[in-house]
Amino acid sequence: MPGRLRVRVPVELDLPRLAEAMRAEPGVVSATWSPRTRSLLLVSEGATDLKDALARHGGRTLSAPPRVPTGVQAQVPGEVVAAAVKHGVEELNTKVRHTTHGLMGLSGLLSTALVTWSVSQIVRGRANPLSWTSALWYTHGLFRDYGTTSRQE
Repeated sequence: MPGRLRVRVPVELDLPRLAEAMRAEPGVVSATWSPRTRSLLLVSEGATDLKDALARHGGRTLSAPPRVPTGVQAQVPGEVVAAAVKHGVEELNTKVRHTTHGLMGLSGLLSTALVTWSVSQIVRGRANPLSWTSALWYTHGLFRDYGTTSRQE
């Protein structure tokens, strides 16, 4: 629609700050952002070029979300949940990496926590063979399956 633009905002950009900057642009009537979808809805009046303004504030042209025909569901509900969980875990992994200055990701943190819990159970004498060995085995699987991927990123 003329005067209306919705864009997806990459994680590296500060979405609230971008929305605030866009509200200050001449001709922009509103800038509404959604943290859940990381999208920004802009409404302008007249011939305001929203894409150029976004490029100035975002450093590059942002991508528009894919168009879905009217009456067609974008994704199967299970896919929506899976995508939301994947996105949440990726964000959490990014935050863990940032907090640890790149030393470990989410898989390393979970593995460390499971090893610590297992050792504490053994030291306290409360270890059942199944509980701590299962935790160690699960930790091994995390390192084996996700440890190499995290280091390559």
